[in-house]
Amino acid sequence: MCGPGQWNIQYNSILNLNFTDRTTAIAFADDLLLITRGESGRKAENFANIDMSQINLWSRRNKIVFNEAK
Repeated sequence: MCGPGQWNIQYNSILNLNFTDRTTAIAFADDLLLITRGESGRKAENFANIDMSQINLWSRRNKIVFNEAK
């Protein structure tokens, strides 16, 4: 958990990633929500996987570990 200052410095950059045009990222407090749409469930899943790979790369570069159970 971090304060608002650390969020603005570090985590705000995740909202500026170049997500597919099918995905919207929403952050609230220390939570991140990705909303992805597609013509079918499979296509939406493919778009989400592309965007999740960007988040994974971002987290490795910034040495951030997400709670996968959450």
